[in-house]
Amino acid sequence: MTEKKQEERGSAAVDRTEERADEQALVQAVLAGDRQAFGRLVRRHQKRLFRFVYGLLGDFDQAEDVVQDAFVKAFGAMGMFETGRDFYPWLSTIARNLALNLMARNKRKESLDQIHDAGFDPASSDLGALEQMIANDGQRRFYAALKALPEQYRTVFVMRHIEEMSYEDIAAQLNIPAGTVDSRLYRARQLLVAALKDLL
Repeated sequence: MTEKKQEERGSAAVDRTEERADEQALVQAVLAGDRQAFGRLVRRHQKRLFRFVYGLLGDFDQAEDVVQDAFVKAFGAMGMFETGRDFYPWLSTIARNLALNLMARNKRKESLDQIHDAGFDPASSDLGALEQMIANDGQRRFYAALKALPEQYRTVFVMRHIEEMSYEDIAAQLNIPAGTVDSRLYRARQLLVAALKDLL
């Protein structure tokens, strides 16, 4: 390994250590009653958490709602947070559970096709800011294909490729063996390639 790469790795490790120490200080401040410290935790993690939840749900408005609910629940449950642990994995578990609950509720509702057949036109020109940014056909089709994946495949795909989590971290968060993570990722990729083959 070159000397420059060793220096870069060492610098990144120092940055992560300082960032973790800063986050632990924020957590301690929140536990001591400092609401502004929680606001700083929100600002630190909201974009990453939104990308994660949006990847699970594929819907801008629902993702915004789940992220907001996750922060509210996290604030209310800070007394149960184990100090010394990283904050984001705990927060993303709350958000994931909320997103999974929402997906289960959505499955029980009438399908969009049934509503459309009844004469309701769901098309709307009122797009949110993120929806406008991802309006090109390829990205829109990718997210539609991702949303169509069965929940167990979509979850590991989002955790690995959007959250960039390691197999071990995914396995720990989902309480499944790393081999199961690997097989679900493989199946998710197969299904996405099949759904998007004309774009590849």
